[in-house]
Amino acid sequence: MALALGMAWKRRTGQRFGLRMRFTLFVVLLFACLTAITLVTASVLDYQDEQAKSVAHVHSIGATVSRLAVPQLANHHYLILSQELESIAASGLVQQAYVWDPRRTILVDSDPKTGIFEQQEINPLLLAAYSAKEDQALVETGRISVAMPVWSADGSTVAGAVLVSAERTAITSQLHSIWLRNAIVSVCLLAVAVPVLLHFGNGFLKPIKRLTSIAHQVSAGEFDVKFPVERTDEIGVLARAYRDMVSEISSNMEQINKLAFTDSVTGLPNREAFRQHFARYMRQADGSPRPLTVMFIDLDRFKRINDSYGHDCGDILLREVASRFEAVLQTFGRSETGFTAGYGMQIRYLARLGGDEFALIYPAGEDRRDEILALAAEILKAVEEPCDVNGLQLSIGASIGIANFPSNGRDFSAILKNADIAMYAAKNTGGSSCFTFGQIAADVKAQERLALEAELPMALAAGQITVFFQPKVSAATGEVTGAEALARWIHPERGLLTPAAFIAIAEETGLILRLGDRVLELACRQGREWLDEGRGLSLAVNVSMRQLEWPEFPSRVLEILDRTGFPPSLLELEVTESVAMADPERVRSATERLRMAGIRFAIDDFGTGYSSLAHLQRMHFDTFKIDRSFVAGLGEDKSNRAIVQTILAMAQSLDYDVVAEGVETEFQLDFLRLSGCKTVQGFLLGKPMAAETFIKWRAAHEGEGCEDLPALASSSTVPMENAGGTAIHAA
Repeated sequence: MALALGMAWKRRTGQRFGLRMRFTLFVVLLFACLTAITLVTASVLDYQDEQAKSVAHVHSIGATVSRLAVPQLANHHYLILSQELESIAASGLVQQAYVWDPRRTILVDSDPKTGIFEQQEINPLLLAAYSAKEDQALVETGRISVAMPVWSADGSTVAGAVLVSAERTAITSQLHSIWLRNAIVSVCLLAVAVPVLLHFGNGFLKPIKRLTSIAHQVSAGEFDVKFPVERTDEIGVLARAYRDMVSEISSNMEQINKLAFTDSVTGLPNREAFRQHFARYMRQADGSPRPLTVMFIDLDRFKRINDSYGHDCGDILLREVASRFEAVLQTFGRSETGFTAGYGMQIRYLARLGGDEFALIYPAGEDRRDEILALAAEILKAVEEPCDVNGLQLSIGASIGIANFPSNGRDFSAILKNADIAMYAAKNTGGSSCFTFGQIAADVKAQERLALEAELPMALAAGQITVFFQPKVSAATGEVTGAEALARWIHPERGLLTPAAFIAIAEETGLILRLGDRVLELACRQGREWLDEGRGLSLAVNVSMRQLEWPEFPSRVLEILDRTGFPPSLLELEVTESVAMADPERVRSATERLRMAGIRFAIDDFGTGYSSLAHLQRMHFDTFKIDRSFVAGLGEDKSNRAIVQTILAMAQSLDYDVVAEGVETEFQLDFLRLSGCKTVQGFLLGKPMAAETFIKWRAAHEGEGCEDLPALASSSTVPMENAGGTAIHAA
């Protein structure tokens, strides 16, 4: 109990006091202890010295009496000796004096009332001095007595003995005087020594405080801070090591940032960089929406050229097209009709979204509609010019879809989706054309979306939402280590719908909370059933930002776990990296209680958003899930391999688990295994499947072993086009 209290006090004081305060307290306490020891020691020594002086004083008087007694004892002049002793006692030097003549057994004392020949008891100290023939001393509380032998004149024999007693100064007054004197000296020493030591202590702690301040700056993302590397002591060694470590981290972060936000083929920004740029400029200084236009550009006939002449030829063509797009933007920006304002030039942003898809952000407004259409026409004209690729004259076209923010959507996802819809409308007319989303507001897809929006609440009430399970497998052994629970809508007319068809609707209509509860409860009930059958397995379920923003979300998750009986330690909640980085403090607050209950958390789609080390450390996730886009490009793009290896190295240094999703080829599996990735997930290993199918697949998988992983992957009964898609962003 005492040990526990001591540790608790230490933790509390460690949090309350900094290093400087603790050093100050240590110095003060150390000096106080040393001063107390010194004070006690000095006082004891002083007291002993005073006592020795008192004994020496009485001893000198006794020696005088002994010399006076020699002739009197020899001549038996006891009366004279008595008078001399009375005279000495009367002077106040001693209280009592005795001379003993053993030959006649006569005791002469200084008391005038005592007769010479009266029988008196002999003091044992006298007897001891006579018998031992040496001086004897006795120190009592109020008296000091000294006895010594009286030698004959020639010093050959002991003629008798002398005892002298003197009053001793009260011990209390002696100690008070000694303690007062030593205390004054100690206080003076403390008053001088403590400030001096604190001054030197502050000098010693100053470089440590500086390193601490530098550490906080680095944690905040300032990697260019200056370290005190000029020192030659241990602080300098630590500073140089810290500088090298931060330099390496900064270099790695720059490399990750470059790989994560730049398209390796064209050198243009990628999809995530495009999304972040849109988010940066979508609001004006007063918080109101800034009018923006998004052009979604898809190349016509590119797939045929890419399949006919190969990916190398296709990459050259993409680079040429990207270069033409940039040239059009630069020329259009400087033309008489183009948008020339400096701030507008900052807003304009061209990116490659993937494949043969490009996108452009441009300042919008009612007075700029003709300008935007003119820019689209220039882009179409630039693409239609034949491209010389390895001696071949290749001709392609482009279809452009245009959507405006905020009139065609309230966020990035809605705007990009609507621009994509407009692009498909342009492509359906034969390509090489441009459509705005406003032109196709009554399009069939929009009608279908409205229909699904109306049907989703009924689907939740009718139990049409179910859960499929996609296995997670050990890359080294093939052992099934877990599964991801994915939402599916069993639509009575449209068949099996993946989350891509209804998750965005659920988020926009606020049904995501009900949908998330449904998916989590179904997954936990199935997990409990497998656990009771002896086939327990950890399950991963996705979480959306809407759920994390809901104050009752942690309580709701724990309530479902309690109702279903599924252990929290077997549940992992996945949060997409873009959600986690959008509001790290809110995510940390929402997940803290659940982590304390034993639930694990994973960052989904890792590598597609920007994660700072400071945010990762504060949020305390357990797992990275490498985004499928990087895994898909392992066989074609060296930069994707570098990204995957960098993520694996960073995860290992931060003690994170890693799951690679979207594994579809043997090459991808072998590369991930050799790179140290422990867990993989994808169609090569197993598609999302219903619980009954998953049980059969798992039994067959565990019976045949990891060497048959590709063959077993086809055991799912879910068609390829319906099994993929985005997992539900719900708990």
